[in-house]
Amino acid sequence: MSVLQTSKNPGSEKKLFEFTHGIDVDRHLCTQEIQVQKSWAKALSKIQSHTPVLTQLQCDQVCSALDEALKLMTNDQFHWRIEDEDIHMNLERFLVEKLGELGKKVHFGRSRNDLIATTLRLFVRDSLSEIKDSTSRLILALTQKANEWKDHIIPGMTHLQHAQPVRISHILLGHGWALNRDQRRLTEVQKQAMLAMPLGSAALTGTTLPIHLSDLATELGFDSPPLNSYDAVGDRDFLLDALYAISVLGVHLSRLSEDLIYWSSTPVGLIQLPKNWSTGSSIMPNKRNPDVPELVRSKSTHWIAGVVNGLTLIKGLPSGYNSDLHELKSILIRNWIEAKKCLEVFKQFILEMEIDSKRAKSLLSQGHLLATDLANQLAQSGMPFREAYQKTANWTELAESRGVSVETILGEVGEEFEFSPLSMELAVESRKSPGGTSLQRVKSASDTLRETVLKSLET
Repeated sequence: MSVLQTSKNPGSEKKLFEFTHGIDVDRHLCTQEIQVQKSWAKALSKIQSHTPVLTQLQCDQVCSALDEALKLMTNDQFHWRIEDEDIHMNLERFLVEKLGELGKKVHFGRSRNDLIATTLRLFVRDSLSEIKDSTSRLILALTQKANEWKDHIIPGMTHLQHAQPVRISHILLGHGWALNRDQRRLTEVQKQAMLAMPLGSAALTGTTLPIHLSDLATELGFDSPPLNSYDAVGDRDFLLDALYAISVLGVHLSRLSEDLIYWSSTPVGLIQLPKNWSTGSSIMPNKRNPDVPELVRSKSTHWIAGVVNGLTLIKGLPSGYNSDLHELKSILIRNWIEAKKCLEVFKQFILEMEIDSKRAKSLLSQGHLLATDLANQLAQSGMPFREAYQKTANWTELAESRGVSVETILGEVGEEFEFSPLSMELAVESRKSPGGTSLQRVKSASDTLRETVLKSLET
């Protein structure tokens, strides 16, 4: 049995602790938990009274022991006991073993309820920074590949049907901008998580100690001390926000995956899978499979499910703290770990994939990709656009029946019109408006995205 009695039933069987403990999840919170514990110890030492809770010397001893515990935890050498249930009581037991009676003083005026609520907010802040950094590196890989492939034109699609010619770099950068929105969303979640500090709320009604909670909040990076102690210990909106932000990131990674899977499929053959980041079949020696994008696409379903899990878990709880909230931690940590892995592996996949330039040119002959440009020329000559659209549609149908592209029959069907030259290169280059496909706009967009991401990495 633990040296600490934290339950009304100190004789509970080990099976109970095996069911209730959260050590497997709490291991990931050690950095933030010890940061909170040290700040609380310092706050205790600053209380002005005839009998100080902690002297400065005692505070230093506690902080030194906590630093030792952190080193053991990060090196996977800490002795965890499931009888102590969670990281809070494991640390208190460690302090008592190291410091004797002094270790029993540190928990004065607080509760595990406000401790975990504070630790989790710091964890969300720090863990989302890791995801943002990994996302930045993926975006940089996309900009690098976009610059390498800036001269390659492929069929752009709507409804998975060939529509208009587009630089493939333009599509890659589109995915990059979606991921950049994810970074901004993650940043907003971090800000929300750090608005008000739960520490000082104790179990539910607030601490009885005259601690300067505003100073403590500032030290830990919060905007304010607790606003309502009852709400503070049971509020997990910030975790739901984090789960949602990660799920949207997963949606964007899944859509990028889908494009790459489609482009690398045998019927399309536009990109070649990187040998170092794809595998073959166990029975078919001719096969190479897009494992990375397929697994990223599948893992994103966990992150979407995590939002539903979290909302469902929270919706039926009474206000204040409930043990159900343990489960929310595990959902976040699983999604955080998976997201980091997916982002890192996907970055390498992107950097090493190659394009088949001959196949790209071949695909441009399918789908009458210049029909819109042809209709635009007719409209620019004075013809109402809807009439120009119908005339071009009729010519396209005729060309389709002959198995040729619409621009090849203009000399026969459009003799009364004077057409400007039509080509895939001219078509993409004519889109010079902001966000367009001209080389200048694509280069500018790539530079802007890259600079934005590099700046975020610096901060």
